[in-house]
Amino acid sequence: VLRRLGAPAPLPAGRSPLSPRELDVLRLIADGVGNTEIAERLHLGLGTVKGHVRDILEKLSATDRTQAAVNALRRGLL
Repeated sequence: VLRRLGAPAPLPAGRSPLSPRELDVLRLIADGVGNTEIAERLHLGLGTVKGHVRDILEKLSATDRTQAAVNALRRGLL
């Protein structure tokens, strides 16, 4: 679904509301990776990943992971 929406022009440098690590987590979310595997791939604790997901949802005003990924794609964050 995300790939079919097309890629909008990226935001200017420094305009992302997300930290570099949150962007790493969001990219994996967009790829359909679950929290446990995200933790393994990024060498993080599961609680840390859950905290990043919570922060991503808040910063992107999303109610779930799918909405966060779509919002990020539309805003040029992914």
